[in-house]
Amino acid sequence: MAVIIQYTKQALKGKTALTQNERDILAALEQDMRETGGKPLGRGWASLGPLRQYAKNAYHCHFTRNKVAVWLITSGETEDEIRAVFCRFEYVGSRGQAPY
Repeated sequence: MAVIIQYTKQALKGKTALTQNERDILAALEQDMRETGGKPLGRGWASLGPLRQYAKNAYHCHFTRNKVAVWLITSGETEDEIRAVFCRFEYVGSRGQAPY
């Protein structure tokens, strides 16, 4: 099953504002998401979990002390008729301004 990582405009803007070290950590999170279908629970991420007050299939991760990522997981079909999981980052940035 393919896992496709996407970013909203706001999340992409937040990603580009990160330091190189923070971008490297976020890249590791993305890789874990690809390997686990978007839910890297139990893989050593200290502050990762569902975010039910935001949306039904929402998850969040505090990937540094001050930075957080929020994403939604949806599933669907690609043009090749292969089942895929879409992980769309809704927010990447300061945890003080996170949308929850």
